[in-house]
Amino acid sequence: MKILCTGNPSHSTIASGIQRIFPEADFASRATGYDLRLWDPADEEHFKQQIVKYDVFINSSFIANGAQQRLLEITYDIWTSGHVFNIGSTAEYLGRDSFLPHYSAQKRSLRDVGLSMNNTNFRVTHITAGQLNDGKPENSAGLELIKVAELIKWVVDTGNNIPIIGIESWTS
Repeated sequence: MKILCTGNPSHSTIASGIQRIFPEADFASRATGYDLRLWDPADEEHFKQQIVKYDVFINSSFIANGAQQRLLEITYDIWTSGHVFNIGSTAEYLGRDSFLPHYSAQKRSLRDVGLSMNNTNFRVTHITAGQLNDGKPENSAGLELIKVAELIKWVVDTGNNIPIIGIESWTS
């Protein structure tokens, strides 16, 4: 099984948890030659050429201007089968009430589009994980990053089609 995950595992992101659970995974970030903002058509073409090599795509990085959803759409257009894990946000439930309403709207859209693409051959699991412990003191009560990676491993290992997973992780 070949895995591509967005994000830089040297930062405190879900990618760092993915690297610990799936050490053979590859990572797509500017540090590895990807510009996932897709501002240049050559960047989109580079992603298209690479995604065909993978069975699992972990779409974990928020990229402004809808690029996270665009990566999902490209993968859907190219793959005949595979499993995409979209990392959402509890902000997707807040809409305009969020302190970042465009972020909330893009995460909600990612969820809705991903779920509409989900089928027997092209599986999409949308994970909404709540607050994450990224090492910052104010987030210390959040879910450990590795727990998201362990959850992804569990879904892959079961072989089941699990479209949506919500984890409410809040500080008290």
